[in-house]
Amino acid sequence: MAWLSQFFLHPGLAVLGAALISVPVIIHLLNRLQYRKVRFAAMEFLLQSQQRNRRRILLEQLLLLLLRVLIVLFLMALFARLILDPSQLSLLERPETHHLVILDDSGSMQDRWAETNAFREGLAMVKRLTSDLAGQEGLQLLTLLTTSEPDRTSANFTQRQIDVAMVSEFEDKLEAMQRECGYARTSWPETIAAIKRVLSTSAGQQHIVHVISDFRASEWKQAPQLLEQLKQLADEKTVLNLIPAVPGRHANLAVTGLSGEVQTAAVRVPLQLTAEITNFSEMVEENISVRVLLNGEPIPQSITIPTIEPGDTVRESFEVVLTTPGEHAIAVQIPSDSLDADNIRHLTLYVPDRQRVLIVDGSEEFTEGYYVSDALSADASVTGIDVLLIRPEALRDQDLSRFMAVYLLNIPELAADIVALLGDYVQEGGGIAWFLGDRVNATFYRQLNEQPIVQDSADEAGTPQSLHLFSVPISPSPVELPAADETAPGSDLQLTTHPLFEFLNAADGLLSHYVRIYRYFPVDEQREGGVPAGTRVIGRLRNQSPLFFESQVGKGRIFTALTSVGPMATLRDERWHNWSFDMNAPGFTVFHLELVKYLGSRQGQRTEFEVGQPWDVTVNPASYLPEVRVDPPDGAPSPAVVLNATPPVTAETGGKEAALLTATYAATNFPGVYRLTRENLGREAETELKAFNVPVEESALDVVSPAELRTLYASVAGLLVQEYGELEGIRRSDPGRELRTLLMTLLIVILVGEQALAYRLSYHQRGQRGGTRGELPGNRWTNGRASPLRPEPELAASNLGGSPR
Repeated sequence: MAWLSQFFLHPGLAVLGAALISVPVIIHLLNRLQYRKVRFAAMEFLLQSQQRNRRRILLEQLLLLLLRVLIVLFLMALFARLILDPSQLSLLERPETHHLVILDDSGSMQDRWAETNAFREGLAMVKRLTSDLAGQEGLQLLTLLTTSEPDRTSANFTQRQIDVAMVSEFEDKLEAMQRECGYARTSWPETIAAIKRVLSTSAGQQHIVHVISDFRASEWKQAPQLLEQLKQLADEKTVLNLIPAVPGRHANLAVTGLSGEVQTAAVRVPLQLTAEITNFSEMVEENISVRVLLNGEPIPQSITIPTIEPGDTVRESFEVVLTTPGEHAIAVQIPSDSLDADNIRHLTLYVPDRQRVLIVDGSEEFTEGYYVSDALSADASVTGIDVLLIRPEALRDQDLSRFMAVYLLNIPELAADIVALLGDYVQEGGGIAWFLGDRVNATFYRQLNEQPIVQDSADEAGTPQSLHLFSVPISPSPVELPAADETAPGSDLQLTTHPLFEFLNAADGLLSHYVRIYRYFPVDEQREGGVPAGTRVIGRLRNQSPLFFESQVGKGRIFTALTSVGPMATLRDERWHNWSFDMNAPGFTVFHLELVKYLGSRQGQRTEFEVGQPWDVTVNPASYLPEVRVDPPDGAPSPAVVLNATPPVTAETGGKEAALLTATYAATNFPGVYRLTRENLGREAETELKAFNVPVEESALDVVSPAELRTLYASVAGLLVQEYGELEGIRRSDPGRELRTLLMTLLIVILVGEQALAYRLSYHQRGQRGGTRGELPGNRWTNGRASPLRPEPELAASNLGGSPR
């Protein structure tokens, strides 16, 4: 029985059929029993005739017996469900088929043409698929997943049996889903991993994984990791069915960038922004109009881009003037095309009344600080900068977070607690500018160079960073730079192409050519290590001695100059440089305006968010209530929500409450500007805006054709690739059906043959009394033997048949 169970779905019927094979054999043997022989003269000639035809009659009888045995065998095989391949038998024993539908709902699925889009076409294909499956034999189960949330199955559609009632309910669900297409990107490796987890819960079933997507080239053309995952997914029990939702590539223009020095923005000070427009089409686009929106309203500014070549990106700069302090939202928009979601890009910023710069001056009577103060805020309405001048010891009384940059000028030395304050400030994104002078205590600076304030030599992004607040080992005393002569000609300053020196390097460095450096602190080359790896030299002197440095510490930046910020003296022979005088003054002013922007550009910097990313909100319980309200953009499907910020539990705190509270808002699947409202302890509401934009990758609408998919993924077993609009080859054939069809055909042929042979071997009377010609009256042939038409006790049959008497 165990052996039979490998080849028959019903082995019991196979055993019964094998037993029934004996029935025609027994009948044949019974017919072979001999009569008792009685000599009768009238029959002698008949017996002689039978002897002459004995061999032929015997072969015909054996052939008839064989046909009847085959009939019983074939009937047994049909009723017992014979399957020659034992691996197919396991599929018959588990007739359930699990259809796992993966629907791509990324941003590119909003690709529009005619009166439809890719997502609607995908939903229509899901509807058609379920309708077709409802009419199939066997138990058909359906699970629906979307790529935006591959680990969460659609409500009430997890291994649902596909029938007429389910199809009707599913159509209503699909109608509601037409408004649920997202805008985020798809991570196919994560989606395939989720598919594996779902299939592992139904290991005993047949699986057909239907992937409905636009199959964009950026994700499917050069994807070795995806290919390997699909190979691991497909096996003898799993079929992978790729269903395109778009007929081909469509032209598309997109706003792919919107940036500017928003950290330095101030009220009524022109803010320069740059928009990037990319042509993802295969043709030249002409006369593209660009609208600029401020807080949702277009500003009276006309921008037109003459042409954009295929694949090119054009950058257009423009200025906006913000007349009120607080949060603002700026957007750039281009005309509608096949993908509307990427035709607009948003940017948010906070604009104070004035940007503040702290100048800490260690010289007598702020003589150095006044030079910087005049450069930055001679007319605050133009620069938007307010300056505060203080002595070094007053640093501990300041809230440094209020300042976009801190100048440290000619500081003799600083107390340890002030050094700690400055270290925290720069790590949180603040900017520090060091300028030396005649009151500098070199020993203190050398000690400061040996005291690290951070432990890691690289930030989270892997960018090298300095470990020190003052990262340059200086010599014990300043030196004079020898005057230029025939042996050492050229300008005193040799500047790199750093953005700080863009104005000074203009016109082949004309403005920097007249700057004279007389005195500076050289780098102590005897100190081990010299200039550390996280510090970069951006300016040198004529003798190649480093003069200007930049470094990053935590989130902030540090600029270091080994000379003074001002001349340090009125007498020429005692000056350190002539940078702030006469014709050099314009370069001096522009340099410090650029330096402040550079140093402050990382403080309060807002990370650019993509749709789908969670928004982690931090609340200081010492200043704000824990409840925060988040309002989505107009037109978003999700409503406004109120979140309750709670203390995070981290490994560092060991489970204790942290100082700050956090809340996470995850419903960011719609592009636009989200508004966060919180109340301080005085019940005064404060607002913060956050922009969420469509990923740039979703704008590239070039797709992989079905023919290319078949070629690229030819090594994936059990792969089906549909043409657009088609749905063929998804019916799982009943294992053994081809064999049963063959058996049925052969059975019919054998039955016809058996009847024909039995007819031939049987006697058929042709006359009323005289019988047929050549035959004796009163006798007939039955199965090749003579027998009387009525009982004749005195006759004895030949040994070919009959019953004993």
